[in-house]
Amino acid sequence: MALNATKVGHYKKRTLVNGVDSVITVWRYQVSGSEKELSEFEETQGDNHRVDQETGKPLWFTTRFVGPSTTLTITENGKVVADNSSLEEIASMVEQYGEATARLYLSMNSKA
Repeated sequence: MALNATKVGHYKKRTLVNGVDSVITVWRYQVSGSEKELSEFEETQGDNHRVDQETGKPLWFTTRFVGPSTTLTITENGKVVADNSSLEEIASMVEQYGEATARLYLSMNSKA
C-alpha cells in the first residue's frame, strides 16, 4: 500500500517534550490514494483521523519534515510512516563526505 502525501503547511505547537515545556513544529500533509487505500488510512488513524475542511481530503501530521511530498506506508503494526529514503541519502552523504561534497553532488545531479 502506498499513499501520496503533499505538504500543505505547518504550525507551531506548545507541548511537553521529555517533561520540558517546548514549542515544536508540526508538518501537515494532504493524503491521496485509491478509495481502498484512503479507507485503510482512515481506519489506521482512528481517533487521530483529520480531514481538511476546505478540500475534504485526509490529513497526516508529523513532527519530522519529510520533504515537499512523500509516499506513506501503513506498517504491519498499524503505523503510518513516510518514505524518507531520499532525505536519508542526503544525510548519509553529509555524514560520509561533508556538506560541501554533498552540495556539489546534489547540484550536479538535480533534475532542475
